Amino acid sequence: MKCDDAVQRYLDYLSADFAITPSENGCYVITPFARPDGEAIELAIVSLPNGAVRFSDMGDTLGYLYTNGLTLTRSVLDKARHIARKHRVSLQQSSLLINAGDSQQGDEVHRLLQAVLEVSNLIQTRRSAGRVVFDTEVEAFIIRSGVVYDVDFKVSGQLEPHIFRFYVNSGRNLLIQPITAASEAAAHSWAERWAYRFADTIAQSETWRPVAVLDDRGGRNDVWTPRARTPIGGNAVLWADRERLSEMLGT
Repeated sequence: MKCDDAVQRYLDYLSADFAITPSENGCYVITPFARPDGEAIELAIVSLPNGAVRFSDMGDTLGYLYTNGLTLTRSVLDKARHIARKHRVSLQQSSLLINAGDSQQGDEVHRLLQAVLEVSNLIQTRRSAGRVVFDTEVEAFIIRSGVVYDVDFKVSGQLEPHIFRFYVNSGRNLLIQPITAASEAAAHSWAERWAYRFADTIAQSETWRPVAVLDDRGGRNDVWTPRARTPIGGNAVLWADRERLSEMLGT
């Protein structure tokens, strides 16, 4: 009986610590469970036309990872999808969600909360110090744009094949190559090499749209002088001006 009492007290505690706010199609629920930073986990509950109910974290879990310094690379998203599948939860458009009928809702909510907590703990894989690798930051930007992309994409040039770090199709034919350098001399050298690869690729097919994304973060904004950028000219986008890249991606 003492064990039963202890469990019941815990259930009473949990029940008293849920807060519900009505919404247009359902409600928002603040739960007694928290992410590693202490923020309470909140769920949205929405009624669906077929009579089922959808429970969702509204994208807050991946948003929490991103705003707290974990770059959302393909590897991180694959881990999040694996966790979601393990708990029989879906990851759709950055949201963890699950649909349930009347008789299933307790189990479904519990599994969704388990998935949210486990994905939130991916924050432990965040780099503790140092600059995020530039390729990783560019990849995260592409992921947030919502486009489908390939990594280390090989294309045929007129004289030889070339490998570009990212390829975005969907009618765009974008070949995206992040470039980082520690000095103006190195930047100019890299620009010359990629200018040749761009030209050779376009000579083979004018449908390709190669673009170099230049790392000008922090103190590297002085590296990409007009002289350093000259070889690649209009095919270059400074990271500080990445809204241009967003326009190319169509977002």
